[in-house]
Amino acid sequence: MYKKILFLFPLFIFTACNNNSSVNSNLDGEKLAKQKCSMCHNLDMPPTISDKEKAPPLFTITVHLKDWMKSSNPSELKGKFISFVEDYAINPSEDKAYCKKEMLKKYGVMPSQKGNVTKEELRAIANYIFNTYDQMKVLEIMKERARLAKLPLYQQALETNDCRMCHQKDNSRNAPTFQEIGKKYGTQGKEVIKNSILNGSKGKWKGYLLPMRAYKDMPEKYLDALSDWIAKGAKE
Repeated sequence: MYKKILFLFPLFIFTACNNNSSVNSNLDGEKLAKQKCSMCHNLDMPPTISDKEKAPPLFTITVHLKDWMKSSNPSELKGKFISFVEDYAINPSEDKAYCKKEMLKKYGVMPSQKGNVTKEELRAIANYIFNTYDQMKVLEIMKERARLAKLPLYQQALETNDCRMCHQKDNSRNAPTFQEIGKKYGTQGKEVIKNSILNGSKGKWKGYLLPMRAYKDMPEKYLDALSDWIAKGAKE
């Protein structure tokens, strides 16, 4: 049974901490975090909280560690952060932990990742999460989400995808305008439009040689709202 884990916060900075920990620029920290950390840690920002989580989200860990390691020198703070991650992931222990007893009881001590990840990979991961997980960035993301939430669903779909790069009123040479598509198919052709968005299309419009790519990842609510809006004439 995989022991529940917590990337626990330290009581002190290790005397062996090297504030100039070098990071191999050839390693992709984001890719490594997904490969090595996502099995237990949520990587979302803002984080997704679950009762079934094995460990705290990486955002939570990063923000708390930054707060604990307060420093007026950003490079010094980053060096301490990277060194701690590198050491703790390989040599975790309760003695190095800084957390409430109930948290320790909930998650337990992180099992050593020795053999699962190299020190170079840990430095790349630490560098990535240090640069990525930031409270101000989360506030900006939440503000943008709140702005989008006030828009009609079809507008949300347009703003979160690159539809207007080709379907433009002033430059329709790459693809027909939404209005032209709506006029051709009408409300009876909503499913045809929906299918073209979902699966892509090619050769349906004379004079347009650029194929339309598939938007298979578009949420159903956006897909339905956008195809409905286009079928009804795409009135802004």
